[in-house]
Amino acid sequence: MPHTSANAGDSFICVGPAGGGYGDPLERDIRQVLEDVRDELISIDTALNDYGVVITDTLQLDEAATADRRSSAA
Repeated sequence: MPHTSANAGDSFICVGPAGGGYGDPLERDIRQVLEDVRDELISIDTALNDYGVVITDTLQLDEAATADRRSSAA
């Protein structure tokens, strides 16, 4: 982060990534992954590549494709 000056009464907000989490991403509840996409915390591509969850462009969960993806990744 570059040097930043602040004056009395100024607010400073710093947003950064959290820790790496725990557990196998392929075991995460698929509905929670969908909610993360809907809340714009992760992208559809991240849901697919990191969690093995298939979500359509209309933000619908494809459970059959997700099951296939996760079983082939395990």
